[in-house]
Amino acid sequence: MTRLLRFGIYTVPLFGLLLLPVLWVEMHGFVSDATVQMWAKTILQVEGPQAFRGTDPFYPPLPYAVTLVVQALVPRTGIPVPLLVSAAIGALLLYAWFGNLRERGAYDRVSAGLIVALLAMNPFFLRALVNGPGTMFLLLGFWIYARGLLNLRLNGTAPDMMKVAVGLLIMPVSHGYGLMLTLGTLPFIVIAARPSMLAASSFGYIVSMFFPAVAAIGSLVFVASVLDTEIFPAGAVAAGARFEFDALLPTLCALAVVAAALWRTRGVPRFFLPLLAGACSLIGGAVLNLGYGLEADPVVVAAPALGLVIVAIRSWPPSGLRASVIAAVLVASVPLGLWSIRAGGGAESLRLLQAARGVAVADTRAADRAAAAYLAGRDGVLADVERNPGLVTAMGRIDGLLVAGQTAYDVTLQGGRPRGDWIAVRHLPDAVSQPDRLLGAFPQLAEDGSPAFALRFSHAPWRIFQIIEQD
Repeated sequence: MTRLLRFGIYTVPLFGLLLLPVLWVEMHGFVSDATVQMWAKTILQVEGPQAFRGTDPFYPPLPYAVTLVVQALVPRTGIPVPLLVSAAIGALLLYAWFGNLRERGAYDRVSAGLIVALLAMNPFFLRALVNGPGTMFLLLGFWIYARGLLNLRLNGTAPDMMKVAVGLLIMPVSHGYGLMLTLGTLPFIVIAARPSMLAASSFGYIVSMFFPAVAAIGSLVFVASVLDTEIFPAGAVAAGARFEFDALLPTLCALAVVAAALWRTRGVPRFFLPLLAGACSLIGGAVLNLGYGLEADPVVVAAPALGLVIVAIRSWPPSGLRASVIAAVLVASVPLGLWSIRAGGGAESLRLLQAARGVAVADTRAADRAAAAYLAGRDGVLADVERNPGLVTAMGRIDGLLVAGQTAYDVTLQGGRPRGDWIAVRHLPDAVSQPDRLLGAFPQLAEDGSPAFALRFSHAPWRIFQIIEQD
């Protein structure tokens, strides 16, 4: 059996199995905000008018580019395209973990399969899966980084250094929190280094590890300056994160298996130190995120820990009961993880737990679907689709919408007379400033409009007006 055939035989069923929990929680009303935003961006780029000119940040580029390709290949699916990409990455990860345990960890086929199955049922894996490809790429990047640290300590070869560098490269281009996680590794990456490398050139060691990541971030800054846009959404950075200690609970609890492995390898520095460096990197990234707030949900912050968990399991000293003990620790870590999510998780993670239990959660997209149903079949509709991605995903296409880059939209946004037949705005009564730019240009639409507009549809927070007077 060829390697490619074996890869397909394993990953295709895994892909289908991973779609089951995704569809289950979606059926009970849960779709993450990150998924909606990514899907809307790709719909706009693939199916939008050629004149469309996006003004929102393009970050993160890696999951966006992959999702864009898949959206172009399968534009009409009942499942959000980012979740298809996320399930594909998950299948690839599980297959790679199984192979790594078999080849490097010397586990038998049954033990490796059981361990991988338990990891797939971990609540942090489910959270990463439904959050979209960005979080799954982040998990992939941290696993490559942690695996490289271990191999670097064991072998000290150039390919192992490249693994660490590639992992550090993937993380910042996959997710906003990846920047914090990459910075969090900086003080601790030295712990896992071979003494001979540090003796030769400690500065060269650090530069060789971080150069690809620094070059990638520098490229993003350059492209952003050329396009005259920001790298990160201002709202996400300004939102920040909670400073309470309970925001660190998910990360600490996700490291339960790693803590057990650290105890088992405490007398073997070549295993102990890379695991310690990986655990400290995760905690350091989580602490940095408390200050900068590039990821508001502590459970998403904790998800990359699973990449270190698989490295810890591979490093577990061989014994007759090794697989049984690891399976028991993995099973015990599930209720611990669920408790940490309830104690320190964000509102979206709590909604996910409810949906996973089969409880219908509040449908945050109900208003978007109602507005999309009303606009179906209508042309000349002005809408700020970049600030309201839920409307795009609810419609499934943007036929009939006037968007950024089209003259009618741009002139209207500058405060001129609206050019179109309809205008849809999203009004948030409790917001200090309205994110909808069309509402900012026409604040009177927050009330009953003006003689130039006739209110035809109202379903909070959406208000849709027919344009009576125009040029």
